[in-house]
Amino acid sequence: MRSLDLSADPACPWSWLAVRWLTAVAPERELRLEFRSYSLWIRDGDRQLDGVPEFVRALAVAASKESLRVLRVFEALRAAGRSGAVEPLYLAWGSRVFTPGPPQPPTTATLVAALADAGLDDSWLAAADDADWDETIRSSTNAATTPVIPTLIENGTVLFHGAVLAAPVTAAEGLALWDAIDALSDVPSFIALSPVRPPLPSFAAV
Repeated sequence: MRSLDLSADPACPWSWLAVRWLTAVAPERELRLEFRSYSLWIRDGDRQLDGVPEFVRALAVAASKESLRVLRVFEALRAAGRSGAVEPLYLAWGSRVFTPGPPQPPTTATLVAALADAGLDDSWLAAADDADWDETIRSSTNAATTPVIPTLIENGTVLFHGAVLAAPVTAAEGLALWDAIDALSDVPSFIALSPVRPPLPSFAAV
């Protein structure tokens, strides 16, 4: 079983596409994903994004602020020895946020529904408003190897940082993409994949 560290913010759409892809590939390639908290809200606050439409900027700020609450729950789960619940909660929250059609900012109701989808009771919602977790999240964000997410690392080697997908992939495409990155990482002189400027993502079903 190979262990991979994945730094991602649940509010980042390109992170979501990578998480969907990697969690589908993991059982087929005997991979174990370790989710590392990365907060765009802690990093950027409400700083305006360059080069994107105004409605996207507003949505991104609202989503990153709400995803900090999700990250607090992640850290509470880890502290309680429930690390295995982080992935299903990430998937449950993301599947409700990143859907085809006009994007809507996530709310507390989104998190409540995601907790239920992940088999977690409402008591975990208290962690979402507990700012005591923010220092742990800040430390994880600051400790990230690169300031670009998603970032995937194996044994200290960065496999990619930044968007690798602009839309969901089929199971076959996902395996082919992983195998290609895996093959590249075997080359000693390989430099991590890092796109310059990704297109706006799509979330249509495949």
